[in-house]
Parts: sequence; structure tokens; C-alpha cells
Amino acid sequence: MTVVSQAPTMHAAPTVLVGVTGGIAIYKAVELVRGLVKDGFQPLVVTTEAAQRFVMPLTFAAVAQAPVLDDQSAWQASGGWFRHIEAARQASVMVVAPATANTLAKMAAGMADNLLTAIYLAFRGPVIVAPTMNWAMNEHAATRENVHVLAERGVEVLPTEEGELACGEEGSGRMASPEAIRLAVRRAFAASAAGPLAGKKVVVTSGGTRERIDAVRFIGNRSSGKMGRAVADETYLRGAHVTLVTTQPADGTPYDIVRVESASEMAAAVTEAVRDADVLVMAAAVADFRPRDEEGGKIERGDRETLTLELVRTVDVLASTARPGLFRVGFAAEAGPRLDRARAKKAAKGVDLLVFNDILAEGVGIGSDENEITILGPDGEIHVPRTTKPACARAIVDQIEKGVGG
Repeated sequence: MTVVSQAPTMHAAPTVLVGVTGGIAIYKAVELVRGLVKDGFQPLVVTTEAAQRFVMPLTFAAVAQAPVLDDQSAWQASGGWFRHIEAARQASVMVVAPATANTLAKMAAGMADNLLTAIYLAFRGPVIVAPTMNWAMNEHAATRENVHVLAERGVEVLPTEEGELACGEEGSGRMASPEAIRLAVRRAFAASAAGPLAGKKVVVTSGGTRERIDAVRFIGNRSSGKMGRAVADETYLRGAHVTLVTTQPADGTPYDIVRVESASEMAAAVTEAVRDADVLVMAAAVADFRPRDEEGGKIERGDRETLTLELVRTVDVLASTARPGLFRVGFAAEAGPRLDRARAKKAAKGVDLLVFNDILAEGVGIGSDENEITILGPDGEIHVPRTTKPACARAIVDQIEKGVGG
């Protein structure tokens, strides 16, 4: 009997402590916090008194969708002076961005004269700092020594960037980009992952293929690759060795990227990648047909009123990868609420999981940042109401972990 659950079990969003100090690069910290939310994390922002002279706590509370801790409010909260211990226990990764020379010195010396530095001393997970300051301060022997001490203790110190500084001078002192910091956070989570996917090789496909008609024209689709990218990110976060085979740009990823264009190129890349893989997630929108003949140059319009193309079937990448030991996940994008077609497709292809979505549903699916899916598995069907694609990815990977782990 098929069981449909309207409330799938999902992992709670992992908490990231974000310490914010008083530097001009604090405007990037707002973008960082917003990005962490999009990545599926729950930022717990801790601001220093100096930071509040640049940006009010309300700004961070709005983008983090959670209260902000600071020296005044934290001691008045439940637990009183134990709040720094509570915060340290709550989070899995700690980031200080921007990290000023003053805060770096306090961290290196073991001082705890504000909530942020007290939390740092109580925290036992991975710590990432993103320094920012004038180039002369950055190159001072005291700062270099403090950075060295922190690195020796296992703190990941992100390098500063070269460029124009707030003072108008040029040099190395700009804070690392929010994207680079988010990448470091994902790396930290992946390094500590110990679930069923830890150490497994996962191959994910994303994007829509392009089938060449001539030198300038192609048959394609509107797939953005966002769903596949979200699944790749999520499996990486859970400790997998990920290879993303994609038709879309994928800069800034910490895992292997294989760029392809056509269905045949994707088939070749996937066949090679899954030779020693444990999981294959076929999220890409692979063309079902391609032109039989490809024009070497450009087809001229001339006096043509019509143009006829003969199309032939492309290879069924998902079906061709079937082998014992490979956990396979397919996707079914159907026009309308056609779960019956999805069920038939799952049976025909013999996949372990199949993810269905209705491409006609407004505001979700192809090209959108949100989706609404139903996951068809061996134990029934799980409906995920409309939500972000990273949230959908977490639900999908939950089911992959159950299959791989049991």
C-alpha cells in the first residue's frame, strides 16, 4: 500500500555561530548571513559593541531570521552568564567575519572580555576567521604572530584579498568574499560529517542539455540546474565525495565539476564517473531527442518558409547506468499532477528513488528557486510542500541516507 506523508522528516538546520566585529567590511557580513540562510544553515549572530556602531543588530536579526546576541541582551537572557556556554553548545561551526586585529589579538591571547570572545573559548567545533584591516596593520609583526598562533591551534584563517581599502590605500587587507566564507563553512561541515554518506562517492547531474542543430542553434530546455546543484551541495555537506556533471557554470564549488553540453556528452561523463560510485542522482533535464544530422555551418534562412528537422532518440542515461551496488535516484518532471506516470517511470527504470514534480505548478520547478516534490521510495511516497530547493534537497538526501545506510 502506498503511504503519503505530508510532513516528511528533515534535518534541523545546522547552526553556525557568526561573530561580527567592528570593521568597515561588516556590510559583507550581512550578505554572508543571508547566504548562510540560503545554504540551509541557521546563523546565530553575535555582535560586539564596536560592530553595532556600523550596523544595528536588527539588520542581522532580519536576515538571520533569529535574535542577535550581544553583550547587553545575552546576560539578561535565560541562563544569565551561562549564555556563552549555551551558544557554544548550540552551534556546529563558528565564523568570525569581519575579524579585526583587535579581536584576533584577544582570541590569540585567550581573553574573554566580551560575549564573542567568551563563546570562542567555550566553543569546541571548527572555527573560521576572516580578517580585515589596513594593509599596514595586517602586515604588522604582532598581527602576523596572532594569526600564526590561531592557525597553530586549528583555526582556519582565510587569506585577506588585495585591493583598494577603506582608507583609500591599496594592499592586502580586504575581507574574503561572502562566497569564500560560505564555502569554508561547508568544508567544515563536510569534514565533520559521520552519517551514512560520509566517504561515499556520489555523482549528481544538473542543468538542461543542448542538442546542436547547426553552429549557432540548438534544441534545449529551461532547466537552471539549481535542483541538482542543491543536491550536490547537500550530499557534500554530509561528507560525500561529490562529482557534479552539469551543463551550467558551477564556480566556487568544493567538489569535482565535469562540464558537458549534449546528452551524449552527459552519458559519457556519467558512465565514467559512476564506475566506482555509490550513488547516482540524475537531476539533469536530459533531452529525449536530438537532430539526426548536424549542420556544420549555419543553416541559412533564404527563401525558406519552413524548416524540417528529423529527430532521433538520445541515450537513456539513467537506465544505462543500472548495476548492482549503485543507488540510483531519478527525476520525473511531468505536465500536471501525474503521479501515475511517475510511478510507472520508477518501475520501468528500476531506480531506488524517484522525485516527481509538476512543471505546470505556478512558481516552482524549472528555473525557480522553489520546488514542490513527491519522493517515491520503497516504503511509500513522501510529499514535500512548496519550499526552497535546498530544503527539497535535504528531504531527498534524507531518503538517500536511509537507502544507503540500511
